[in-house]
Amino acid sequence: MPRYFFHLSFGQTLLPDEEGVELPNRSAARDEALAVVRDLANPETGRNSRRWASWFIDVADESGGFFRTPIGHPALELVTPNTHEARVEEEEPAAIVFREDTAVTTHTAEIVWQMWTRRERMAQLLTANEELRRELSSVYLVSESIRVRSRQLISLARATRD
Repeated sequence: MPRYFFHLSFGQTLLPDEEGVELPNRSAARDEALAVVRDLANPETGRNSRRWASWFIDVADESGGFFRTPIGHPALELVTPNTHEARVEEEEPAAIVFREDTAVTTHTAEIVWQMWTRRERMAQLLTANEELRRELSSVYLVSESIRVRSRQLISLARATRD
């Protein structure tokens, strides 16, 4: 069975799906992506669909990407001369896939959710890191000022002692 990858994208940021999911065909992969979007936008899961505004799921197989869908409502999508070509694909014969359980959909949605929460946590950590760096720079400047002032006082003490 072919392996399909569900990458997340936001503007120029791409969060690749390195695991992928084995599915019977592209049609099943499209259905999976749409089910993931429904799951992520479902208010009963406690996930805020506004947080997903302008995020996309890009579905790819070994030959490259073939399907893209917004997760939230896109605020703005860049349109390029290739945009239409990227969305047009050769249609496979229609396949009806009946699944009694939604384990694959739930698993994919959970992976997407984990990727997003890790990205959000990484952004928080980077912000905290920047604040700590500024605070450390400030402490360094104060300590450097104290060092210079103490050298001046030592020089003055030596001068008055002589």
